[in-house]
Amino acid sequence: MSLRARLLVAFLALALLPTLVFAIFTLDQLNRSTDLWYRPGVDQALDSAVEVTRTALTRLEATALERADHWAAELHPLPLDAAGRTWLRDGLRDAGLDFVLVCEQSDGTWRVVEQVVPGGVLAADTLDLAPEIDAALAGSRLLRSPRGVLAAVSAAGPGAAIVTGVRLTPDFFVRVEEIGQARGYYGRLAVLVDLQHRWVWLLVGTLVVLVVITAVVLAQALSRQMAEPLVTLTGAFGRVAEGDLATRVAETGAPELRALATSFNTMTGRLAEAREGLARAEREAAWRDVARRLAHEIKNPLTPMRLSLHRLQKRADSVPERERGAVRESLAALLQEVEHLTRLAEQFSQYARLPEPRLEPLDLAEVTRSAAALHEPGHLTLRVASAGPAPVRGDRLLLSRAVHNLLLNACEASPDGGTVEVRVETGGAEARVDVLDRGPGLSAELAERVFEPYVSTKNRGSGLGLSLVRDIAAQHGGRVELGNRDGGGARASLVLPLEPTNG
Repeated sequence: MSLRARLLVAFLALALLPTLVFAIFTLDQLNRSTDLWYRPGVDQALDSAVEVTRTALTRLEATALERADHWAAELHPLPLDAAGRTWLRDGLRDAGLDFVLVCEQSDGTWRVVEQVVPGGVLAADTLDLAPEIDAALAGSRLLRSPRGVLAAVSAAGPGAAIVTGVRLTPDFFVRVEEIGQARGYYGRLAVLVDLQHRWVWLLVGTLVVLVVITAVVLAQALSRQMAEPLVTLTGAFGRVAEGDLATRVAETGAPELRALATSFNTMTGRLAEAREGLARAEREAAWRDVARRLAHEIKNPLTPMRLSLHRLQKRADSVPERERGAVRESLAALLQEVEHLTRLAEQFSQYARLPEPRLEPLDLAEVTRSAAALHEPGHLTLRVASAGPAPVRGDRLLLSRAVHNLLLNACEASPDGGTVEVRVETGGAEARVDVLDRGPGLSAELAERVFEPYVSTKNRGSGLGLSLVRDIAAQHGGRVELGNRDGGGARASLVLPLEPTNG
């Protein structure tokens, strides 16, 4: 059985077993719950509660209407006197009512003139039912206020009315309505209870089928998601084994699979870098061997050539005067070319085998100033700026040679009358020497190959200067950076680690 098939079976088993347990448990609990929803006799208790509430309200309404009519007839004309108030208090206590409001109408608007409560009762506030009197007189003469007041109204002659009733809780009528709604709901629930079992079974069955379908789909997706990256990775390993180190796999899937793909891509990237580094090392070894042979072949004839030219210079006076100037110019030109070949052979020799650095504490700013002092370009200006000491650990001779090569490149790239700037700075844990010129700068194609030996933009250059600088920087744990500067020109930087200072 393939890995994907085994994963599919495992996922289905993990999904279906809990589903079956859940279905059995759910059916049992739903059956128990529905048995508790509806109990015989509860509907009768709700009917009794509704009936008792309605009866009580009807009796309260009848009592309030009767008392309001009686007091309206007996108390005419108003207002009340002390005897009338006493009589009303006694009547309220006997009838079980909470208040009497004496109201009068003025300019079509009712207002409460006086409120009477039973003896021994302290009224918290005065009820203002005056705005509801007109509507009550036009209807059943009963008031059911949302503030929890049940009252009756009776006219007590022209422009006068008596309002009497009881105070209830603010949500009394809402709760009465809720009892009625509950009774209706419970009655409908009785019908639903008879159907709930078959619907529960149908619902749970449908859910189980949906879970099974979903489990199958998810199991297939998960197994495919886990198996396909492994298959892809297996194929990628095969291509790498055949030598294709550019092989990469997509970093998708679960975090573990993404981590595996990332590790594979990192491994192939490092293998490619290692192979490229090995190839580069082999090329550099071949170039160094070529440089050593060239240095040997060039140096051998240079000494006798230089001696012969010096002897010819001494005999230049024996040449006829009219040809003497041309002979001397030719000899000087030949000597200059011999010196150029000597420097070229020296560069080949240096590149073929750099000496091991003898490290000592140095001030990179001082080394840079000393190297710059050896340059006296007559066709341009050389400026050296330092923000302060730049302590490093290095070989003075090798670092001077590196700075010299950077300055030589900048001077040769600069136009006549231009300026070469040298800046020594420190930042973080690094010291850097920046050499800036206003030459043509670096093209994109040259920037990729500028550190390769024998790559040069100068017609007579060896192409070894920047390779030497790179090797010297590597010997000191540093690096070389090249780029174009704003406004035109190039920037070459020698970056070295700072020497820690005590204190």
